Amino acid sequence: KPTNIREFKVDWSFRSWRLKPNLALQAQPIWEIVYNRADLTRYQKASRFLKTLYTLDISAGTVEDDNQLRRVSFAAKINLYHQHDPLDDAQLFEGIDTSFRREQMERMGEINRLNALIDHRKRRKQASPEMTATRDSLEAEHSLAAADHKVKIQEIAQNFLKNHWNAAHLDVAYGRVFGYDRPQLDSLNLQSQAQAVWANGSVGIGKKVLLTGLVRYILQEKDMDTLSNSSGNVLSLGFNFRYGSPKFNFFAEVVYSNGSNAFALADATLNITQLAPLSLSYGGDWRINRNVVLSYGVRTDYSSNGFKFKNLIPVAGVSCMMR
Repeated sequence: KPTNIREFKVDWSFRSWRLKPNLALQAQPIWEIVYNRADLTRYQKASRFLKTLYTLDISAGTVEDDNQLRRVSFAAKINLYHQHDPLDDAQLFEGIDTSFRREQMERMGEINRLNALIDHRKRRKQASPEMTATRDSLEAEHSLAAADHKVKIQEIAQNFLKNHWNAAHLDVAYGRVFGYDRPQLDSLNLQSQAQAVWANGSVGIGKKVLLTGLVRYILQEKDMDTLSNSSGNVLSLGFNFRYGSPKFNFFAEVVYSNGSNAFALADATLNITQLAPLSLSYGGDWRINRNVVLSYGVRTDYSSNGFKFKNLIPVAGVSCMMR
């Protein structure tokens, strides 16, 4: 499901009911460093290219599968289109922005005046503790007002996004996955196993339906554990139907995968993406609060010949926004 995280996000995933979570971290560094400010003017005046660039997010994760194989992956994703961007809507924040900027300018003007007087008295060696305390108090008010304004912006944006939870998006991404041995003192002995590019887009229907499509190409490389010199590729196509609300929704999805070599989908030691020729999944999301989402589902895998049942995998995940 395409998303803009606009903060730091941590994901825990449980592929079985054993307490062995798989952990992933995700962040948007350009947004966090350049645009995550109380005053939205800089962001709203930015070009379309820069607004697209800020959506760049970097992620990394580790997984230990049921065969005790350990892997780590890295990926970069960028959003090429999102139908609604509340932070780019000046009218949405017009009231609180105008008063905030006016009050901050008044505080900063008084702070600058006090700094000039303090410097003048220092040159004359006439200390003024009261004036310094007043200046420090105003600086604290200035910082607290900025933090409070960011919270108000987030609340308004969250309410806007709740009303447009199924807005259209388009994401593209690239990632690599590596196998590694049990950690040694000097090295993890990383072994490149695959790289992938993918795109997924979504479009909403009414206020309760979200349709999502996926196209993914995976190039699998030499596997060091089995000493296989073969390599192969896998093309996956997927479709997801989601119904509900921003608080609680259900989904059903189908993913079809076709590999150039049989091992790409059959060999457990090479099945680094847990692919099957055909997978059907059912589940849902429950937004427990503003920062935490519980995802759950059951995936059933089938063979490409005769639609024969092969496997059933329950999955539960927790996503936490680190605000």
